[in-house]
Amino acid sequence: MAGKSFDIGDGIFYFFKRFGQNPAGAMWIALWQLIFGAVAIAAVFYFIWPFYSELIELVLDVESGRIDDDEAAFAILQSLFGVYSGGFLAGLVGIVASLMFQGAWLRFLVRREVAPVVPFRFGGDEFRLLGVNIMYIVVLMAAYFGIVTILVTLGVTGGGLVALSGDAHVVGAVGFGLVMYIGLLGVLIGALYLTIKLSCAPALTIHDRKFRFFESWEATNGVFFPMLLTYAVVGILIMILSSILSAGAALPFIGGMLAVAEPLSEFADTNVDPSFEDVMTMLRETVFQPVTASLFVGGIALFYIMQIMFEGMWHSVAAYNVVRHRADGAGEEGDAPVLGKDHPMGASPSEG
Repeated sequence: MAGKSFDIGDGIFYFFKRFGQNPAGAMWIALWQLIFGAVAIAAVFYFIWPFYSELIELVLDVESGRIDDDEAAFAILQSLFGVYSGGFLAGLVGIVASLMFQGAWLRFLVRREVAPVVPFRFGGDEFRLLGVNIMYIVVLMAAYFGIVTILVTLGVTGGGLVALSGDAHVVGAVGFGLVMYIGLLGVLIGALYLTIKLSCAPALTIHDRKFRFFESWEATNGVFFPMLLTYAVVGILIMILSSILSAGAALPFIGGMLAVAEPLSEFADTNVDPSFEDVMTMLRETVFQPVTASLFVGGIALFYIMQIMFEGMWHSVAAYNVVRHRADGAGEEGDAPVLGKDHPMGASPSEG
């Protein structure tokens, strides 16, 4: 299928282009993601906290000598079973939530759709995305074993070069280093190539409403280097924005930590050696104060919003390429005009 040429500028700022076309839709998805995330974390915390609380009580009982070590060991095992069970539940909740978030954002980026009321669904799109992510895991495991095999082979080859060098140990060592360097460079280039070639599978799956994985290979034909450059620029932008925005997002955390540090400093000022129970009591009384809790929650929310934006920027590169690949050559509404070679101002530049 013939598509538009790959425009690096459009690829870099595709997330902001989509945001500009429907800012209310993007903010609606982000708001619901914050709500879903908060509810999921609160639910997991609600189920797991009793087991952690029990562990803390057991530590206090052992420290005070109220129970012996044998009783404590059995009780700790019971509590750990609850903690691990809660962790398994949290993992399942995280997988379902991630699929719903991924589906909502990809529908926004490639189909310009925002589901009514609650923008998250768990239907055909999400099940197909689950299959795509499972395929990623399979490819990753195959690549891991392949890389290990290559590195072992290189190590044996390099060792053979050193052994055959005889008295010329320096030549053998240089040969070994050269073989390892070339091998590692080849592995890095291969991994990078495979990552770019398969990066469009989730966006293709959402765009076509069908399971797509290896079709991503075709979608990236002829645009590997423009996509690589686009990902590199987007990565640099994310690092710059992260360094700037993190300073502001950290302010609520600093306020919360100051509120916690004040009662701790009182222990130091009075030269009192607090027990574990005293410290835990102080933390419970301080952290769960409305102001302190609000500062911590606000800081977490700000960092989560940053994460949503950065993930959207990163995944929008593949989303742009899918929209470009599936286009019929005509530009979308809002695209800059494409000038032909016979235009008085000259032809528009293109990549790929």
